[in-house]
Amino acid sequence: MGAELKRVYEIGEELGRGRFGVVRRCTCRATGEAFAVKSVDRSQLADDLDRELAQLEPKLGQLASAGNPGVVRVHAVYEDEAWTHTVMDLCSGPDLFEWVASRRGAPVPEPVAAAIVAQIAQALALCHRRGVAHRDVKPDNILVDAAAADEEGDEDEEAAPRARLADFGSAAWVGVGGLGLAEGLVGTPHYVAPEVVAGGEYGVKADVWSAGVVMYALLSGGALPFDGESAAEVLAAVMRGSVRFPPRLFGGVSAAAKDLMRRMICRDVWRRLTAEQVLAHPWIVTGGGARAMKQPT
Repeated sequence: MGAELKRVYEIGEELGRGRFGVVRRCTCRATGEAFAVKSVDRSQLADDLDRELAQLEPKLGQLASAGNPGVVRVHAVYEDEAWTHTVMDLCSGPDLFEWVASRRGAPVPEPVAAAIVAQIAQALALCHRRGVAHRDVKPDNILVDAAAADEEGDEDEEAAPRARLADFGSAAWVGVGGLGLAEGLVGTPHYVAPEVVAGGEYGVKADVWSAGVVMYALLSGGALPFDGESAAEVLAAVMRGSVRFPPRLFGGVSAAAKDLMRRMICRDVWRRLTAEQVLAHPWIVTGGGARAMKQPT
């Protein structure tokens, strides 16, 4: 463990472990404030792409999260010969995957889903403007804080949790304005965009496709638009890219919500919305129909 890191922070218990790294709780010695520190052993990375991503992750995480309330904030980065230690917000809530699973198949009400999708789109819009493509948007990488919702919410209506994008371990730099291109097959089969699977170069709209799949999962109670028995079958379904809304899952879902999903999970990259355009869509602007219903006719 880096000497400089330990001088500033007291390292606590392990919170989680991945292929190359470990996340621990840590406390700032000066303020007593609690954070999480992700430690990656770069010497274990044999693959060139893994090494490149591990080097970029803390830098792009800092760039994406500064002044961006929709991203888990990176506070400090410490590097030595073998390890990179990234100090970030300590998030106590579940991830969006766990949050949806806890509903036991019940779909998320449209006003709540719209608030979550708006937060994700807002976070991505700022990332993209700064030149960062996340490249692995999925419920497991979106952390929720239901406590914040409970404090603000109306007792009769379900309140939307605060949602924050996490884990920039697959992120790419695409230039300020987000107009450049990335390459490499990264991401997660059920959520990855077809242009990523196809190989070659692609832009930040790959994140919008993934966010559209997240929206589909919210409104269906956890079902996904592209499935299969194996990763290869899932990717083949993604390449076909036709989104269907089975009535047993989407019978009660509004036309406006389906319209937005079709524009996000759209095979034609040119026609697919940007994150900024998602924020301007009527379903988002009306809060999933909630605000439109309250207006006099």
